[in-house]
Amino acid sequence: MILPALLLAAALPHVEQVTRGVWAVGFSAQHGSANGGWFTTPTETVLIDLDLHTYRVEVQRITGKPVRATIPENVPVKRIGRAIYLVSHNVLFAGPEIWNGPPARLEALHPEFVVPGFGSWGGPELISRQRRFLAELRRQVAYGITMDRPLEAIEQHDVRLPATYYTWMPYDNPRPEDIRHVYSELTVPNAPYNGRPPSPGDNPPHALVLIGDRPHEPEHLEAGLRPALESAGVVPHFAFDVRALSAENLARVRLLVILRDGMMWPAGPSKPSHMWMTPEQEKAVVDFVHGGGSFLNLHNAMGLSPKDGPYLDLIGGRYIGHGPLERFRTEVADPNHPITQGVSDYFAADEQHTPPYDEKKVHLFLRSRSDDGKTAAAGWAYEPGRGRLVHLAGGHTRDALEHPMYQRLLHNALNWCLRR
Repeated sequence: MILPALLLAAALPHVEQVTRGVWAVGFSAQHGSANGGWFTTPTETVLIDLDLHTYRVEVQRITGKPVRATIPENVPVKRIGRAIYLVSHNVLFAGPEIWNGPPARLEALHPEFVVPGFGSWGGPELISRQRRFLAELRRQVAYGITMDRPLEAIEQHDVRLPATYYTWMPYDNPRPEDIRHVYSELTVPNAPYNGRPPSPGDNPPHALVLIGDRPHEPEHLEAGLRPALESAGVVPHFAFDVRALSAENLARVRLLVILRDGMMWPAGPSKPSHMWMTPEQEKAVVDFVHGGGSFLNLHNAMGLSPKDGPYLDLIGGRYIGHGPLERFRTEVADPNHPITQGVSDYFAADEQHTPPYDEKKVHLFLRSRSDDGKTAAAGWAYEPGRGRLVHLAGGHTRDALEHPMYQRLLHNALNWCLRR
């Protein structure tokens, strides 16, 4: 694919041989600061992201070989999107993929030299830097989505990346189209499956994982939950848009995981809020579990939800508040339950939730105990209808989520939910 900006240039102002047989070409701001280049074979020169008509004469003068714009079939290359990896040279011409694309797949190539579509060329650190940039952009956009912030507000006010993420500041600030692209990926109808919906019969099993709210930005929740899900052989589909919780989407998976409360703050934390869960969503969750699905209900997923409705009745408890952020003890109440196997009592910095629960309905396997002696339910399980449900009260902080004992609880709970 030829970068349009290069069609306008009539000369090659910045040319550098980056390795034997490979050249990188950079252009000025007049031409979008775009990059391209070429490589040579024993008999000819092959252009990458350069217009053949415009640059044939100049490139042939430099290399002394005939010039073409298509890569011969006998040249080993790998293509990822619009990126071209020259296998024998270990050089990646990343094109637009390096600044608006899939850095994870590019990292797997382990290139020695990278020519991005825009900006300065260099080593593989360019891909790692792009990964950090995109991850932070995704985190900030996702956080706005969890609070139902309008796209316009996210574009104008919410995305503020630290200076360490930039190299040509302020010229490499996220553009409105970049923010809109990420927002579209993370909201319905693209989210949560992005055009590749799973089937409930798939192996490994898939999970819809709804996370993030005003007091819990989604990055540390995803970082805490993903290892346990993947270690249990579950494919997670993380969702930040609450509209993703629907009967249609639940029909695609075997497991539902929620770690977020029931409130939205579209105008900001100091402005009026509203409850998001609809009767249709409550019914969808209840029908999903009673019909044979599993539900891992975490931390504050009972909080600020419709009172006396089918959702809270399904869970078997209700949120009434929590203590301060502090270290307290989490204790195994039933050492014989499958979910507590390999789990011992532990301390972690967390919020001690104190939920009342239906002792006749659910089985308590975990409790919490604060230094002042207050005890509370910290984990229970039961089988509603043909499904299974687990509630774990911990998980407010990164410290709590990533604690080895909490990870073991998550792993065991996932296996129990999936009847392993």
